[in-house]
Amino acid sequence: MQKGILTIELTRDDLELLLTLPEKYDPARAWPLQMEGESTKAIVLRAAPKFLEKAIVWVKTHYPVTPSEGEKLQETALRVEVTGLRSTKGQVVYSLFSGPEGFPDKAEKAIASGQCALSEDKTARFVLPKLAPGVYAVTLFHDENSNGKLDTKTFGIPKEGFGFSNDPKIRMGPPRFKDTAFTITGAGAERTVTIKVVHL
Repeated sequence: MQKGILTIELTRDDLELLLTLPEKYDPARAWPLQMEGESTKAIVLRAAPKFLEKAIVWVKTHYPVTPSEGEKLQETALRVEVTGLRSTKGQVVYSLFSGPEGFPDKAEKAIASGQCALSEDKTARFVLPKLAPGVYAVTLFHDENSNGKLDTKTFGIPKEGFGFSNDPKIRMGPPRFKDTAFTITGAGAERTVTIKVVHL
């Protein structure tokens, strides 16, 4: 692969993408790859939010991560901080998805799920360790009555607070995976995501 700055522009009806390979990069929007005879660097993704999920898939297909012999990509711990809770009752129930299948409410399709206690300041925190580079999204709800499910009102409107990574604007129905997705690149030991709980 050519050394220095690599720039690729790709525009289709379903994908707009600009890739660069600089010496320094933002690990929040990058994909790691092994350069010939060099240490692992990264392609930076500059894509409109609606194209980001397809852009990641395109890059992973065309630029797969190929570590050198004996080299291991760093796994990243995901720290999630939850704000906007209206009480300290119950627990926060969360799921982590690596794709749109089952998102957002089919916990059996999630790659990780669990629950965490609330702090006295009406916040919650949990950590998901050892995540490989990839695209992920977090969904959660405040299970105030500890019955293990998101209680709803008429027409399925949630009675309890809920939230998603990226804090997408809630309209009719839940957001799409691509609106809540973020990238883990293996460039850092820890990544922090803050989610503000929504009440309808």
